[in-house]
Parts: sequence; structure tokens; C-alpha cells
Amino acid sequence: MTRRHAAPEVLGIFLHHTLTRDFVMLPGLLSLRRLAVLVLGPALLGLGGVAGGPPLAPSSTPPASASPLVLTGPAGPAGPAGPAAPSATAATPTSDVPTGSADRLERLADLVVDAGAPGVVLARRDGEHTTRIARGVADLRTDRAARPDDRYRIGSNTKTMTAVVVLQLVAEGRLGLDDKVARWLPDLGLDPALTVRHLLQQTSGLRTDTMVFTPPRTYENLRFRYFGSGELVRLALTNPEPRPAPGTAFEYSNTNYVLAGMVIEKVTHRPAAVELARRIFRPLGMTDTSFPVASPFVTGRHLRGYLPLTEGEEPYDTTTYSMSWLRTAGAVISTTRDETTFLRALFTGRLLPTSLLTQMMDADTFGYGLGLFPVEVPCVPGGVVWGHNGAVFGYDSATFSTPDGSRQASIGANTWLLDASGELSPLTAQVAAAALCDDVPDPATLRSPQLARPSAAS
Repeated sequence: MTRRHAAPEVLGIFLHHTLTRDFVMLPGLLSLRRLAVLVLGPALLGLGGVAGGPPLAPSSTPPASASPLVLTGPAGPAGPAGPAAPSATAATPTSDVPTGSADRLERLADLVVDAGAPGVVLARRDGEHTTRIARGVADLRTDRAARPDDRYRIGSNTKTMTAVVVLQLVAEGRLGLDDKVARWLPDLGLDPALTVRHLLQQTSGLRTDTMVFTPPRTYENLRFRYFGSGELVRLALTNPEPRPAPGTAFEYSNTNYVLAGMVIEKVTHRPAAVELARRIFRPLGMTDTSFPVASPFVTGRHLRGYLPLTEGEEPYDTTTYSMSWLRTAGAVISTTRDETTFLRALFTGRLLPTSLLTQMMDADTFGYGLGLFPVEVPCVPGGVVWGHNGAVFGYDSATFSTPDGSRQASIGANTWLLDASGELSPLTAQVAAAALCDDVPDPATLRSPQLARPSAAS
């Protein structure tokens, strides 16, 4: 058997073992189970730890000193979204736009490339002004350089978009956060106490392991397999672990946001993809963002995605595969421009009423709100930013905003980063948060209260 054919087999074995053994949370590191969680879509920012690790493929990764590509200027068109949305006009960069921002972004992106990512795209938006840079390569086979406008799979950043659509339906009076999910989806055998709020808050009691990749199902033999939403939920309900009562404990599960997508479809009588496009993508001018549940391809110019295997192995190209196993939990493809556009619209009140945005940011009990979580960033006004991150096969990304909507930052990398012990490094997301500062802080010092709780890693 050649190495190329052995790669998916090794990956399948890895997935199985990371989901079926007991794990201990090591101080400052993400547990192996957390890595499995990120393989399957959930991706929460870590608590610091070793920010880096062995290179993915030293012979193929270009030096961080390679000339970067930089795009800077007006953020681009963004039309109205929602009844209270003001019209958006491109503005000339003003004097309060931090100088040298491209240089700072390059220095931060270098940390991710030096840690082993073949390519990185990173952007910061200040009002109507956006600076975007790219480092490294988008395609290891052709050595094609990464560009700032390259697309990538954003994984669990999709959850924030799904939450916004649900909350828009709440604002319209068509749905209630405390509605019982079984009212809308009566045929799935769900806990009758489960509410829409529990889904968005990740407190449903549903387990992290969605059972999608339980042997003999593996990444390779599911690569082009199409899953329906109901099929995914029924698979998840076969998890034999006891489930806590809804609302009593936090546990990150993709199944929560698959169910949220099903609720959207039941309320609107339209596919979730249509609702995401008509409520978010099109009104905000997010022309490079898509929700390809059926198609396995990343269209347009994009970063190719790679997974590291064992030391000495070549990276395994995981660009092309069906995202139907994540759907509204993580199937969106986007760019740093579109991601920062989305969060700016959210935090400047263009997508939700203030009362619902406030609920979205209520993370006091579990460290996780409704599709958002906070990150402590002392160098920004208020000392905290909000957003999400995501990791799917071959891609790692994150997007954050200051609460007043004045600054956003977004990053995409075409691999996961592992630290020296083989655990997943939170560096990529930490770099996105650090990009919101006007200096270059040590990303490892930026922490999320979310993973301070052992339940998030067990």
C-alpha cells in the first residue's frame, strides 16, 4: 500500500481512537479529545499553551520572509440587511486608521507560517478600511502563492451565522428562544425540555461525538457521502453516553447547530442555504461566501487544505469533500473580507436588535453565548473581543470583533497546527484576536474563559 492510500486509513484510526479513549486536560494544552472535537468541527479558542509546534512539511513550507501580498483600502460594498440597516458607502481611510497595520499583520501571520501552516490569509478592518495580507502558499503541489482574497472553509464560524438567522426569526416573532425544539421537530425523539436557546448555547445535553465517524465510517469512505439533517441527528442520538438535562451543562456539539438549521427550515419553509444567502450573504455583499452542502468542491481561487499526519509524512490534501456532515454547524466557505464584513454588520446593529445581540453575548454562565464567545484581549478598549473560530479537515480559521463594532480581524490557514506534544495549538485563533491590537502582543497571552471549564475538554 502506498503512502497516499495509507493516509486516510491512518486518519480514520486517529479519529476513532481520539473519540473512544479517556483524556486528561493538561495544563496549558488542548487534550487529544479536543483535537478530535476540532476534527469534527467544533473549534473553541484554547487557554494559551504552546503556540506553535513542528512544521507540517519543512521541505514544502516557504519561509515566512517570503514577500507577502497586501491589499489595503475601502472594505468594499455592503448593502442593507434588515429593516434598521443604514446604507453603506465606501469611505476613504481616515487619519485614525492605525499606520503600519500591514506590517503588524505580516508579523502575526509569520507566526502561523513558521509554526507549520503552508499558507495564511489575515485581515483587519477598521470601520470602512480593511488591510488584508497573505503569506506562504495556497497549493503545495504547484507552489502557488496565497493571496489575500483566497477562499477557505470557515468551519464552526458558520455557527455564528446560523445563530443570527435563528435570532432574526425571533425578532420577527416567528420563533421563540424558549420554544421547545420538539414543537418544531416532533419526529426526532428529542428531550421534550430542549429549547432553541439550549441549541444555540450548546447546553442541550447532546454529546460532542456526533457518531458520524464511528468505525467503519471514516473520512475517506464518507468523503463524497451526502448526509441529510435528520440522518445526522439520528446518528448523534445513538451515542450511548448519558446526557445531562438540557440547560444544566455546556458541551459543544455540532448536532446542536444541525438542529438549529432544521428549525430555520421548518419555520421559513425554505432551505437553510436560501435563508443564509437572503438574510446575510447577499444583503452584506458577501460575494465570495457560499454554503455548498451538496458539492464537495471549493470553487474560485482558494487555499487548498492539508492535514498533517505523523512526522516525516507528506501533508494529505483534504480540500475536496462533502460538508453535508456539518451543514449549518460548519459548511460555509468564505474569505477574510467577507468574514470581517459579517461581524461588523452584526456588532453595529445591522443584523439584530440590540436586545438580541445582548443575549447573544451573554456568556456569564457557561463562557459561551449564542454562537459567540469572548476572548480576553487587554490591548483593545474594554479588554475583550467576541467571535468564533473553526477547524475542519485541512483548515483552521477565526474571526473576532470589538463589542462596539469598530474593529474586526479574520484569519484562515490551510492546515491545523500541532504543538510539540502533538496536541492542537490555538495559535491561529489567538493570532486573529491579536490582530485587533495596535501593537504585536504575544498571542499566547490572549485567553478565552470558555475553555477554563473542564467540561469543554472532556
